[in-house]
Parts: sequence; structure tokens; C-alpha cells
Amino acid sequence: MLSGIAAGDPTFLNDLNNDETRVSRDNQELSSGVRVNVASDDPNAVIPLLEDQNQIADINQTVTNLNQQETILKTADGALQSASGLLNQLISIGTQGATATATAETRASLGQQVQELQQQLVVLADTNVNGQYVFGGDSPYSQPYTFNWSSPEGVVSSGSPTNTTALVGLDGASIVPGQTAGQIFDAQLPNGTPDPGNVFQAVYQLGTALLNNDQTGIQNALTSLQTAAGHLTESTVMCGESEDWVQQQSATATSRSTALTDNVSSLRDADVASVATDLSQGQVSLDAALSAEASLPTRSLFSYLA
Repeated sequence: MLSGIAAGDPTFLNDLNNDETRVSRDNQELSSGVRVNVASDDPNAVIPLLEDQNQIADINQTVTNLNQQETILKTADGALQSASGLLNQLISIGTQGATATATAETRASLGQQVQELQQQLVVLADTNVNGQYVFGGDSPYSQPYTFNWSSPEGVVSSGSPTNTTALVGLDGASIVPGQTAGQIFDAQLPNGTPDPGNVFQAVYQLGTALLNNDQTGIQNALTSLQTAAGHLTESTVMCGESEDWVQQQSATATSRSTALTDNVSSLRDADVASVATDLSQGQVSLDAALSAEASLPTRSLFSYLA
């Protein structure tokens, strides 16, 4: 409300300035949709806003990391499913070769097929996403295996045997996602000899027995393949559990980020309807002030000397 209309009245000038500031502020809020543009707009909201925005940034980074890992785990899961399919083929080949009626020529042909399937298993062990080997463990940029039938187990290891890098979710929760190619396809006993569940060893054992026309060796290899298939299933289950954990953490983080974003909006964003009403009232008051100022008589120095 205008308290005076004298040209030099401080109250009048203060009211006029307040009205202009009010209209300018409301226009800015309506155009930007933001209520708190600078700290002076609402000092009490500044600290909560900064805290929420920092939390949102941290959570969004966590979500990004989780999503990247989910892609890797999904790819790993697909590779393990394919590897299980290859082992089923190998068991079928071994069953054919183990029959008493199989000839040396037949077994030699089956042995060649086993070598080809071993190559495919190596390709799966070397599965990568954007240049990062999903079974690379602590050396994700080093190819875990290469195929070489003249080597023990028919492969050469060149990657890391361990995976110690933890994936961190919210509130300090963490897991070590997935296993290495060595742990999955080339499991070793503490003394450095192949574990009974060693996939590469079982396949190599079958291929060698077939090529050597060794019926007893083929039968023994079939038993090893069954054990290796069970080991591969366990690895697949572990991968699936890691994938589930990542998805749950990602969903929780996304939900929390959404809640914080809503809180930031309630602190920062303008109430358009309320601001529009205030702008209308402020404009009326400003127009009245300007009209009152314009109606004041203009007096020159000569008026006061007369």
C-alpha cells in the first residue's frame, strides 16, 4: 500500500521500488519456473537443496555403474547358457563315440568336432562388452584364453585367475559380481591340477580319447563332462544371483533418486498459480503507484521563488 504521494516522500519511493521488485521477481519465476534462483530468494532452502542435489548426483552415478554391470552380467549369463548348450552337444558326441560299434574313423571324426566345440568354448570364455572381457576378473582388458589343442587342456591361459573388484550399491552394500573365465571353465585344485569340474580339461579329455580310439577313455571323459556341466550350472546360478542383486540395487537407487528429485522440486520450483496471482496483484499496485506519481503537480524552482 502506498503511504504517501509527495514526489520526494521516502515511503512513496520505497513502496514503488518494492512493487517493481515484486513484479520483476514474479516475472522471473514464471519464465524460469524456479522459485529459488539465488540464495537470497530463500536462505532456509539453500542447504537442503544443495544436500539433496549432491545426493542425487552420487546416486545417479551409482545407478550408471550398476546399469553398466547389469549389461556385463546379462552378457555373461548369455555366454554361460551357450556354453551349457555346447556341453550338451559334447555329451551327445561322447555317447556316440563310447558305443562298441563306433569305428576308429567315426571316433576320429567326432574328435574333430570336439576340437571345434572347444574353440567355441574359448570364444565364450573370451566374451567381451565394449572391449572389456566379462570373465576377465581383475584383468578385464586381457583376453583370458586362446585355443591351442597341442597344449594341456587344449587352451592357453593369459588372463587373471581372480576377481576381487567389488561392485558397490547403496548404503555400503557390495558384491563381487561374477567369476573369472578360469574359475568357470578352467577350475583348479589348490595343488594346481585340474578340478573335477574343469570344463576345458573334460572336453580335452574327450577329444583326445576319441582321436586315440580309446573307448574306456571316452567313457571316463563322459563322467568328467557330467561333472563339468554341473560346475557350469553352479556358475550360471551365481551369475544370475549377481544380476538379481544389481537389478534390486538399481531399482532402489532409482526410487531414492526420484524421491530426492521431487523434494528438490518442492523446495526450488515456483508455484505457478500462486506466483501468477501475486504478479497480478503486484502489477495493479505498481500501476497505481505510477499513476499516482504521474498525477503529482510539477513545480519548478521559480515556483518556490515566487
